[in-house]
Amino acid sequence: MKQADTKTQILDVAQDLIQRLGVNGMSYQDISEVVGIRKASIHTHFPKKDDLLVALLDRYNDRFLRIVDGILASSDSSEVKLRRYCGLFEATLSSGNQDKACLCAMLGAELITLNDSVVEQVRRFYQANQERLTILLDAGRQDGSFSFPGEVQAMASLIFGLLEGGMLVARVQGGATRFHQTIEQLMQLIKCR
Repeated sequence: MKQADTKTQILDVAQDLIQRLGVNGMSYQDISEVVGIRKASIHTHFPKKDDLLVALLDRYNDRFLRIVDGILASSDSSEVKLRRYCGLFEATLSSGNQDKACLCAMLGAELITLNDSVVEQVRRFYQANQERLTILLDAGRQDGSFSFPGEVQAMASLIFGLLEGGMLVARVQGGATRFHQTIEQLMQLIKCR
């Protein structure tokens, strides 16, 4: 049981550090200091940083997409579903010192430095979110909740890009308050009047 707890702690700390500092700003030394173990112990669980990133992305992507699927399966209106979806990103930014971004946004910013398996996981995360947003926006158009010009897939891509990139911009300018204002502006742009 102790081994699983240590592994989970390592993943939790690595995720927090990457969401705040980026993958290249985080080291095994940083993790060892926070968890209170030797670097060699981290290497026992994750021999290479890529092993850590793959395990971290498996966990993160699975959790995040299960939450999104729960939002989509709910009986809420399309507007409420979109607000709840955007709220996932807002909650991340609002946590701690308002300096966290989505794990995949941070990794996406450093994509060129990552190996192919990690890059592929980030791409799958982006694609899965855009597919789910397309379903949500299409349902909202059909039930009259949303009205916007252009293709649904293009709007899904725009919204996902706004949320991922908007978190990074908000960390520099205005924090969670600024990000919330951006989400509210988005809702005004796509809602039926």
